[in-house]
Amino acid sequence: MQLKIDEEFKEFQEDVRNGKYLSPLEIPTSIWQNSSWELLNKGELEEALLPFLRFSLDRAINKIPVYKNAYKNIPKIDSFEDFSSVPILVKDSTSSGVGFRDKILTDPYMLLPSGIKSNYQVYKSGGTKGTATPTFITPLDREIESAGLARVLAYAGFNENDRIMCTYNPTHKGGEELKEAILKIGATYIPRRSTDSSDDVIETIKQYKINSLITSQGPITEGDKVSKGGGTSFLSLVEAGHDVIENNIDKIALAGYNVIDEVVNWSKAFRKPIASFLGSSEAIPQGGNISSIESNKVCQFNALHVFNGPHYVEVVKEEDGVIVPAKKGEKGLLIYTTIAREGTVYIRYAPGDEATTIKNESECECGLKSKVISDISRIDNPNDIISAGCCIG
Repeated sequence: MQLKIDEEFKEFQEDVRNGKYLSPLEIPTSIWQNSSWELLNKGELEEALLPFLRFSLDRAINKIPVYKNAYKNIPKIDSFEDFSSVPILVKDSTSSGVGFRDKILTDPYMLLPSGIKSNYQVYKSGGTKGTATPTFITPLDREIESAGLARVLAYAGFNENDRIMCTYNPTHKGGEELKEAILKIGATYIPRRSTDSSDDVIETIKQYKINSLITSQGPITEGDKVSKGGGTSFLSLVEAGHDVIENNIDKIALAGYNVIDEVVNWSKAFRKPIASFLGSSEAIPQGGNISSIESNKVCQFNALHVFNGPHYVEVVKEEDGVIVPAKKGEKGLLIYTTIAREGTVYIRYAPGDEATTIKNESECECGLKSKVISDISRIDNPNDIISAGCCIG
């Protein structure tokens, strides 16, 4: 992949400077697929995103009931420094305020913007800590996110010459958008049917001469292999047909979990690079990396470049009662803001994940300029998420 800002993106940057787009929904979908996003320095990224952050914040305040009271007195956002003072949105209640899960128990449509003319789908979160929360997504939203995900797949080395077996459940948001992203890069998409066993998948790989695999692998406890979204796991496929995986598959990407040690060791032993990427039902994509098994490379396995556009991703922490960016080496709260969406807009949303910044902007040797984060994990106690009195109430 050529690491150079292309002419299409330069034209987009100039259009933003000239105020061409009144809404991020007017931006051509191809821009979200453009790999130039990860080649912007901090100032260029902020210039490209600031008008659309303002638009999304204004729309959330005026169109989405859950924000109405907590965000009504927010002053005008003239800079990213101003934006950093916007309250954090949390899912669950803390000692400092009420999370929105309590609100949507009585009315899930509090997360649906008023005035949507398009039809929409409802995608529910995993609900690992309580009632699943809904994200309302229109066809345009899915098109935008899958374009961003296509960018991630390109970084992972997938292209139009690939036949890709995807084991993600196609009825889940991630599975649907993976399908659309695969087709956007011009590759052949072959899904795992919900009734297919690992042996069936191995037979499909052989029969259809599949060379690429997108799947997941959760933690292993008591020999139990955890699958994602009704799919099958990477190690179960290796167990069912190691020779087939070794001889047929040359591109592998995992998502849904941290890459476990067993997979890292397999990758290194058999010289099979494995890419990883990060997303959720609320925001796809959030991060990813370039497929590699170089011994000196930082951004591989669980070290992910932040991918901004169509979302804006931050790692923050509380310091003297104020929410500030976490410094390199510090553990912080992973939050994100929706940049381009007709449906549910999330503003500085903290779903309950923490991460550590291990490379700041423009520090990674791979050539991508976005931050690199790692050590991504869940926070079980809501009071550990935020206690600075700035969550939604």
